[in-house]
Amino acid sequence: MAGITWYQKKIGAYDQQIWEKSLEQTELKGFGSKPKKTGHIKPGLIDVDLVRGSTFSKTKPESPWTALTRKGLVRVLFFPFFFQWWIQVTSKSISALILVLYFLQVAGAVLYFEVPAACASEVVGPLCLMLLLGTVHCQIVSTESSKSPDNSPVPSRTASPVRRKRLKNNGRPTDGPALPREVKLLQPSEGSRPASDTDDMLWEELLHDPDSASTGSSESGEEEPHGHNHSLPLPNIHQFSWLQACHPSKDRVSAIIWEKGECKKADMSVLEISGIILTRVKVVEQGMGYLIFGSLVTTSLALLPYCFRLAQKLDVSNLSSVSFQELPAVAIGPPCALSYAFFIITTIERVFLSGLFFFMMCVAERTYRQRLLFAKLFSHLTSARKAKKSEIPHFRLKKVQNIKMWLSLRSFLKRRGPQRSVDVIVSSIFLLALSFSFIICAQLLHSHHTFLDSETNWELMVWCGALMVFLLRLATLGAETNRKYSNASVLLTEQINLYLKMEKKPNKKDQLNIVNNVLRLATKLLKELDTPFRLLGLTVNPLICNITRVVILSAISAAVSDLLGFNIRLWKIKP
Repeated sequence: MAGITWYQKKIGAYDQQIWEKSLEQTELKGFGSKPKKTGHIKPGLIDVDLVRGSTFSKTKPESPWTALTRKGLVRVLFFPFFFQWWIQVTSKSISALILVLYFLQVAGAVLYFEVPAACASEVVGPLCLMLLLGTVHCQIVSTESSKSPDNSPVPSRTASPVRRKRLKNNGRPTDGPALPREVKLLQPSEGSRPASDTDDMLWEELLHDPDSASTGSSESGEEEPHGHNHSLPLPNIHQFSWLQACHPSKDRVSAIIWEKGECKKADMSVLEISGIILTRVKVVEQGMGYLIFGSLVTTSLALLPYCFRLAQKLDVSNLSSVSFQELPAVAIGPPCALSYAFFIITTIERVFLSGLFFFMMCVAERTYRQRLLFAKLFSHLTSARKAKKSEIPHFRLKKVQNIKMWLSLRSFLKRRGPQRSVDVIVSSIFLLALSFSFIICAQLLHSHHTFLDSETNWELMVWCGALMVFLLRLATLGAETNRKYSNASVLLTEQINLYLKMEKKPNKKDQLNIVNNVLRLATKLLKELDTPFRLLGLTVNPLICNITRVVILSAISAAVSDLLGFNIRLWKIKP
């Protein structure tokens, strides 16, 4: 990287003109000698971040996704060595269960070579699932909040003495002035969050990038003023006071609430209104349809190998001649202790790992459903009838301050709940379904006559069908949520209400005209900033989206055309 930087500056020097060279000299001199005076930011104004939702920021990953993927793979492959880390990010019982599954996976891989009737997918499938689940969980838990606000990792009770000493020495990038009570409440307690790295320095070397050794001197207690630091600095007292003064959650609006059928008024903030909406969302009963569906698919995947072998060795003519006691021998081969051990191990692996994956998908589905409930209740705020029915506050956009509150509440509710962690799960579902679709299409093109004679192909079809059902559900919920937040009819209705008030109160026409103009600007701003719903970041790029659609649909078209005998061009169908 140093060589790249040097050569970039070298070739850039040949393109420089006098104005650019003088600008660089000004940058080198700096602005330290310029006279300065105390200033402040006016809290009454808004930034575009408020409408985008960036004002209510969420935690970010501490490393790039490539590094987190490598960490996840290493921590799964060498699970016993990272057992303490897994306890910190899950629990003792779950970590013990995964440890048992890990050793069962190793035993199954060894027994695979001793069992003639075994299929490769029965070993490779659970192994890939374990790697995928471990990688996804590692990306979820590896956030900046796993470090304390003073830019140092939170020391855990299970950390080694060497690591605790190193962290103690680093904390001597931090002594400063006394912090206000609000900031102290934001600091995590000792051991409340897991450390982001493992205790053993040997494994830390394995987990980190090769080029991170030069920037990792802070781990050994040495000062490194120019080293990388992914954590957010702890705000001082003045910064915290400014945050309190300008944050939109401090604004209030006069809202109508209903208590025992009586209409009352109260001044409420964004936090208070969102708290009421959160309470209403929590009391809504969540359906269990997709959890049951995931359980059925898990059971199907566990029994699929046995059903496939029975279907291969038996047909309708000799089905009645086989007794119930002979079915196990037909399903798993000749009676043998190794065969029984292998198939029991693989069945346990399939049940638990497939169940865990569908459990994570149900978590994502429930989160998307709650986001839709947040959006629905938000759309009820400006409707007196719907707000009373939903038992939430009600206010009109009749003042500029009310419009600001409405925008703040919109951004606040959109950022509530799990965001990045659920996006990681959804991304893994999408990429897994994409990979399975490629494999199925390739197998169909290679030999469609014998496609159904492979146990692996049957398993891929079950997985692909289940993943598509969940993706369709998530896409439907996400699109409906986005439509609720981007519904311009609310702002248009409020504009009509303003004209009605102008007719009744001509003396306030100028004031109401200002509010009307702000509503028009808000409508244009929302249309400009809002983007269509996407399942994950890859599909935001239209080029990548179109390439993916054409490649997949081309493969499916070729497979279907080969089966039916005439050409079908699915990629020309517009979504």
